Amino acid sequence: MTDVSPQPPAGSAPPLDHDGLLDVSRVLEAFRALQQQNERVERLVATYFSIGTSDLRCLRFVGDHEAPTPKTTAEFLELSTGATTSLLDRLETAGFMHRAPHPTDRRSVVLELAPSGRKAIDDIDDFYRRAFRDAVDPNHLDFLAVAMRAIGDSLTRTAAEGETAEQGETAPAAGTAGAAGAAGAAGA
Repeated sequence: MTDVSPQPPAGSAPPLDHDGLLDVSRVLEAFRALQQQNERVERLVATYFSIGTSDLRCLRFVGDHEAPTPKTTAEFLELSTGATTSLLDRLETAGFMHRAPHPTDRRSVVLELAPSGRKAIDDIDDFYRRAFRDAVDPNHLDFLAVAMRAIGDSLTRTAAEGETAEQGETAPAAGTAGAAGAAGAAGA
């Protein structure tokens, strides 16, 4: 394992940007690089399973949720009903998942992973476990998990504040980028 978790020298102050705010430039660069690397891995994994990246995201969603419906899956994937139906048909034909009767609503179905879909998700999880075990000092795993959740929550909050401001409601708090700024910073 490679320890890539350096500690700052004792007593050193965090760097500030030209506006006097905490300089997070290096973190943003690392975040963008991680996003790009993960997108590349997702494309390779999807290609390996002969499916698309949206199909892969769908498998993950179905595997992570109890009795998801096509509607909740479409909402998560941000796809139309028709596009979701086509995606589900592809995954069902490929043997990764199947539709089952909804337990309480006879007009609906629930989505379930087939054994090959479960194996695909388990194999992908094993790949990521190996990567995290290789890259992160075991003593920093809890901190990393907390930090990643906090960053995700902050991104969601900042995007929601931006959406609220775009709708003419209260503007985001000073120092927040809003949805467009957050997306631009993350994707730049």
